[in-house]
Amino acid sequence: MTAYELHNIKVFRQQNCILDIPSLILPKSDCIALFGDNGAGKSTLLDLLAFIKTPSEGKVFLSGMPVTLPLLPAQRCKIGYVSQHPFLLSGSVSDNIRLALKLQNTETKRHPRLIAEALEQVGLTHLANQAASTLSGGELKRAAIARAISYHPEILLLDEPFSHLDQSHIQSLETIIAQLADQTETTVIFSTHNRLQGRALANDVINLVDGKTTKSPLINVYDGTLKQAIFDTGKLHIHTNSMQDEVRHVAIDPHEIIVSHQAIRSSMRNQFQGRIISIAEEANEVRVTVDCQERFHAIITHSSLHELKLELGQSIWISFKSQAVSVF
Repeated sequence: MTAYELHNIKVFRQQNCILDIPSLILPKSDCIALFGDNGAGKSTLLDLLAFIKTPSEGKVFLSGMPVTLPLLPAQRCKIGYVSQHPFLLSGSVSDNIRLALKLQNTETKRHPRLIAEALEQVGLTHLANQAASTLSGGELKRAAIARAISYHPEILLLDEPFSHLDQSHIQSLETIIAQLADQTETTVIFSTHNRLQGRALANDVINLVDGKTTKSPLINVYDGTLKQAIFDTGKLHIHTNSMQDEVRHVAIDPHEIIVSHQAIRSSMRNQFQGRIISIAEEANEVRVTVDCQERFHAIITHSSLHELKLELGQSIWISFKSQAVSVF
């Protein structure tokens, strides 16, 4: 079962294509992180998934069914959406949740129980009767999530839920998202700039660069031009397996990069010598950053780090296969 299917999606703004997704399938009951820099198209994609906006071209399917606007009530209640800067109406936190339940045509007699459940899930039971206008930034976001999940949607969309929050509120939201994804069958899709945080919370990721999706992690991404399967970054030539036209970016999975003290005798055509400029622990692995005119990030194990005896400033070789290079 799928939560969404997107086919031949294009979104134009002032004649510029800001989102271009030939095909994207998002599974049901999954937790998915959406990565991308500012302007990459994250909010636009979430607006499409929330059916706040319609694509200029293409079709969006919800639970396997094609969608036309306005959504039917049975379709609308499947989706909960929290924007990057959520707005709560005047009145108490409970009043805001009660209004959401009314708009979803939920039976009035169920309101007290659903409000209590939603507030408990986000840890705001003690603020049920507090005026929404007096909430802190972190409390407001949690109240907005409570409002969105009160009617038990199948899909929860969160646009930059961690932005402009202090560490304690970030940790609270991380716990809420993890619990929603693990303890219910809710499909959770959230955008974030923090790739480490997203990878820790999500089962899958979507990467956006200039409105286009790529499965490769957005760590080793380079701009340039492709000609006869060789991508020119302006500093290095990277061998690919692609003969596509109009390619402007390549990405290399950091797990596919091999680190060695000498050039490796193999069929790998991408081998570059550089200098180690950073060694850092990341999610129980080690990220080694090597400056080879372009900066490459390789993910290795702790045992590999000790075996290779890597140090800052050390001269090192990196190698990766052409098939490890994604083009888009």
